[in-house]
Amino acid sequence: MKNNFVLIGFMGCGKSTIGNCLANKLKLSFIDTDKYIQNAQNKTINQIFDTLGEPYFRNLEKDLCTDISNYKNYVISTGGGIVINQDNVKNLKKNGLIIYLNASLNTIYKHLANDTTRPLLKNASFLSIKSLLDERQLIYVKSSDIIINVDNKQVDGIVKNIIEICL
Repeated sequence: MKNNFVLIGFMGCGKSTIGNCLANKLKLSFIDTDKYIQNAQNKTINQIFDTLGEPYFRNLEKDLCTDISNYKNYVISTGGGIVINQDNVKNLKKNGLIIYLNASLNTIYKHLANDTTRPLLKNASFLSIKSLLDERQLIYVKSSDIIINVDNKQVDGIVKNIIEICL
């Protein structure tokens, strides 16, 4: 049996918010991989990208996924690009059920329109978000065990849906 719930999906789909709520509801520990890396590096994701580069950040993600593969009884919220590296997906699947929080381009754009904290979306337009989402969409689907659509749904309803499907 899988011991962890791993939330994947594009930036702005609600992984952190939903993950925290799911962990509270199930009385599990919670980890947000981006926040963990930021705390460990004492830098924001933007600062890591700007000063050390995306490859450095992706290596930190990979190391963290290796560690997380041994965790038990966690809800894990991942960064939007974590699935780019299939080794990460393999490690997360060792002990985790991977849940893709699928959001439409319109929902994502609405959530990200004024967000300046995401390095890959600095000055992002609707088309640049669409391009990156199109690039990753199939990877999210192939990496997931379960797909949950989050469009026009409240956090509590999404959490209830995950629990009904997974338990």
